[in-house]
Amino acid sequence: MAKERMEPGRGRKPGVVKASKSSTSNRAFYVLIAAVAVVGIAALTYQSTRPKDAVRTSPIDSSLPPVQSSGYTVGSANAPLEVTEFGDFECPACGNFSTLAEPDIRKRYVNTGKVLWRFIDFPLSGHKNTWPASRAAACADEQGKFWEYHDALYQTQDQWNGEATDNPDKFLKQLGKQLGLNTTQFDQCADTKKTQAKVQAHYTLATQRNVQQTPTFVVGDQQMAGAMSYDQFAKVLDAALAKAPAVKAAPGGDTAAKTSLPATKKGP
Repeated sequence: MAKERMEPGRGRKPGVVKASKSSTSNRAFYVLIAAVAVVGIAALTYQSTRPKDAVRTSPIDSSLPPVQSSGYTVGSANAPLEVTEFGDFECPACGNFSTLAEPDIRKRYVNTGKVLWRFIDFPLSGHKNTWPASRAAACADEQGKFWEYHDALYQTQDQWNGEATDNPDKFLKQLGKQLGLNTTQFDQCADTKKTQAKVQAHYTLATQRNVQQTPTFVVGDQQMAGAMSYDQFAKVLDAALAKAPAVKAAPGGDTAAKTSLPATKKGP
């Protein structure tokens, strides 16, 4: 404790106690420390008791019953080779692959009956608008236009992604309208998150396959991570096709792709 001294001082009677300047300064310092401690404890209490959802809401809705879905396919069911792509609609590398390499792959391998292409969306947590995009693509699938919507999402990625907007729904709905979808049906599907369980089924498939990044491709018995150029991917496909059994003739002798799409074009 700081020393106290007796001081008669101005008008003061002898024996009146007066605290020294050192004592006053120390008292103010301890009061400040106590105030800081109270504020700190309050902050820590708030952090430990507030709901975790206040920090980040999980995109997984565990209350939904699971559904069975194995993604979306394009090409001939009788193709000698199946390729599975795990992709994220907001992933820039996936966007580059979809718009640069995939058009030629479809033209030369998918549309000619050599490859059945399967797409399984794997929305990554680091992309804040990817779940709405996946749900919207599943809504488009209900009207038979998944692949058209898939292509449009990647072509316009910079207009609806997390860097462009915090509310992508308006753009996603406009995209459906441009593709000629029944807007009433599509908008209601998007608003109610009707396809959430389907997207979660695809997410589960990716995690079970131990997919670590997008895009990831499964070609025959190979699993490869990362986007590739058309030339690089063509070499992989040709090698896998060389090991694959001969093309099975479809009923009527048709070995061409049952579902074909034109090459994608850059832009909205």
